[in-house]
Formats: sequence, structure tokens, C-alpha cells
Amino acid sequence: MDLRGCWPAARFAEVYLESIIMGQAGASPMCGALAPGAIRGLATALSQRHEAASPTNLLSFSSLPLFIAFFIWGIGGGTQTFVRPLFAYSLEGSVFLVTLLASAMSLSRLVSGPVTGFVTDRWGRKPLLLIGSSLRGLTSLGNFFTRTYPQFFILEFVGAIGTSMWQTSSSILIADVSTASNRGRAVAIRTTSMRLGTILGPLLAGLVAALFNLRTAFLINFVSKATVFFMTIFLIRETRPESAQAVSGGRGRAPAGKFDLSILRSRAFLALGLTTLGVSMMFQGVFQTLFPLHAQENAGMSTVDIGTAISIAGIIALFVSFPNGMVMDRFGRKKSLVAGLFLLAVSAYLLAISTDHAGVLRMIMVFGVAQAMSMGASQTFAMDMAPEGRRGSFLGIWTMFNSSGGFIAPLVAGLIVERFGFPAAFLAIAGWLGASALLMVVFAPETGGRRGALPRGAS
Repeated sequence: MDLRGCWPAARFAEVYLESIIMGQAGASPMCGALAPGAIRGLATALSQRHEAASPTNLLSFSSLPLFIAFFIWGIGGGTQTFVRPLFAYSLEGSVFLVTLLASAMSLSRLVSGPVTGFVTDRWGRKPLLLIGSSLRGLTSLGNFFTRTYPQFFILEFVGAIGTSMWQTSSSILIADVSTASNRGRAVAIRTTSMRLGTILGPLLAGLVAALFNLRTAFLINFVSKATVFFMTIFLIRETRPESAQAVSGGRGRAPAGKFDLSILRSRAFLALGLTTLGVSMMFQGVFQTLFPLHAQENAGMSTVDIGTAISIAGIIALFVSFPNGMVMDRFGRKKSLVAGLFLLAVSAYLLAISTDHAGVLRMIMVFGVAQAMSMGASQTFAMDMAPEGRRGSFLGIWTMFNSSGGFIAPLVAGLIVERFGFPAAFLAIAGWLGASALLMVVFAPETGGRRGALPRGAS
């Protein structure tokens, strides 16, 4: 008998976890229960355990640095998200200038996201990860020395380009190492890793701001991005598939074939784009930009209270993310996304009528669930549709909708707040989210679960 498939006890837990994410937990890992052919196949997989995560090996030890990097990135990102609007408001005292900054950052992501996607298909994922983390880290360090709004505006605009590069490239990387059958759980693991960081980030930022000042909290993000930069160099390898290299004509060469635009004209992509726009409007336009200001000005919450509320939303989303990923892989993405959009609309309404701590807490509890469902499902849906050979290009174009929502919502909502107040802006977002849910029901096909059917050329 070929005994190469008989794994040592130290590997049993890892193999069992791998079998869970592949939906094969019921299969026995004992060598005697396996056919010789299966043993040889498992032996081959074992010999490759030190390579980068593959679609069948998402929970291997070799993939651990990737998810740790997501966690560390989340710490800095959560800090920056919490401090940015409060610091901008402290410089000029204008809600409109705060929302203008958020819109400008989304505009930079609107341009850099698609470019990043195309470049990753040509040069690979890792170079863009390195450039993105370095840009965001250095601009966060510059924020510590900022004294005027124009300086802060420029640094955050450039920093948003770095964030877009890293987020787009890392999403493409996750699509590389997953398949349609386990992608919901893969995205959930990535999201869970980042949420652990975003929970810790606002708490650290609130504590540092209370002990020192707001600008000191920017140093947390600098350390976070510097750590991710060096982890990417030494611990994360390239994941660009061979089909992408073939399409691009090899590293550094011009693409050999044109991008097939037919998939972008499909009803599925239209529904996904409009839905992504709505989710982005709620998350980037309302929660990241206007929520801290509304909680401070209208609900009487302190800086520490706001940071705690944001962390509570992250904790709720943390516990919802992986079960939602399991539901998506078994029953499909569409059900989770429609339900998430409905709950997002409800949370926007609750925020509109909240005037105290209790009202904000009710909104936070609903928002945490809705955020995990809608963001996870929309990302997974996009990855499902992306053609393997042009995955970076497709997902880069999809990010335009996400960035468009972040660009439009803060600017328009800021104008509405200045003229009509916070509740009117939140109700307008709630209406858009309700319409987005309806569009998803009518136009979007199912791409996952037992009955899911992927568009032609998707992976």
C-alpha cells in the first residue's frame, strides 16, 4: 500500500478544517478508508502544503499570513475611519467639508480601482498590494503632522488611492484562491479577519484620542500598513492564475486579447452594479461619514461612545459573516443580498429617528447584521461573475460602482444635511436601498448555491 497518504496526527486538524470549507467534513481522513488513487492524490496535495493557498486549501497554514494581514489592515482602517471625519470637522467645523473629503476620496478610488484591476492581470497581484500599503501608511504618518484642512485633504486623497489598490488587489487574490462552491465562506473568512481588526481599531483610536489627541491615532494606521507591507514581501506569494498570464501575453507585455464587454452589458451585472452602489452609499456615505457627526451633534455621544458603537456594529457583523457565508454557498448569494439590503434600509430609517443613545444602539444592532449580509453577498456575487483570465479587470470595473456610491452619497447627503438636516439625508438613502432590493429581486440571477448558474466565462 502506498503510505504517502497516511498523515501524521499534527496534520489531522488542518485537514479536517480544509474539509469543512470544501463541504467534505463527513469524509473520513483515515488512510485505510481511502482508495489507492485517492491516497496518491492526497499525498500530492500534502507535498504542496507550503505553497500559496489554492482553491482547495483555504485554511492551510500557508494561508494564515494572508488572513493575519487582513486583520492588521483592519486595525488601521478602523482607526482611520473613526478619526477622519472628527479630525476634519475639528479643522474647519463644517459638515459639508467633511462630506466633501469623503467624496473626493471615493473619486480617487473611482479612478484607481479599475486601473488596479487591469494592472493586476498584467503584472500580478503582489506589486499592487505593496504599492497600496506603502501609500496608505505614509499618508497616515503625514496626517500626524497636518495642521490645515487642505493638507489633510491632499493626504487623504492620495491615501485613498493606496487603499483602493490594496483592497482591489486583495479581493482579486481571494477570488484567485477560491471557487464558486466555497467562495462565500472564503469571503466570510477574509471579512471576519478584517472585522476583528476594525473592532479593535476604533477602540484603540478612542482610547488614544482620550489620552492624547485625535492626530496621534493616525500613527496606529501607519504602523498597521507598515506591518502589512513587510508581511506581503516575505509571507504572501503571487496568485495570478496561468490563464491570466496567457491572456496578458506574459509578465509585462500588452494584453493579447480584448476584454469581452458582453458580460458588462448583462442584466446580472446591471443589477449587481446598482445594488453595489446602494450598499456603498449606506456604508461609506452614511455610516463612515455622517454617523459619527450625527451621533455627536444630535445624540449627545462622546468620542469614546461613538468608537464603542462602531465596534459593536463590527462585533455583530463578525458573528454574522461566516454563517452568512455558509448560507450563500448552500442556498445562493441572491437571498442573502436581498435580505441584507432590506435590513440596511431599516437601519437608515432607525438612524433618521434616533435622538439618544438607545436609538443609536437599535440602529447599530440592525446595521451590523445588514452590513455583513449585503457586503459579503455583493462581493461574492461579483467574484462569481468574473472570468478567470480577466478577473482583475472585471473586479476593477465593478469597484467603480462601489466607489461611485462613496463619491455621490457623502456629497449629496452633505448638501441635504446642510439644508434639511440629518434625518432627511438618512431617509433618502433608505429609499435607494429599498429600490436596490427590488432591482435585485427582479433582474439578478442566482450565481451560487445548489441551483446557481454562473454567466458564461465566469469562474
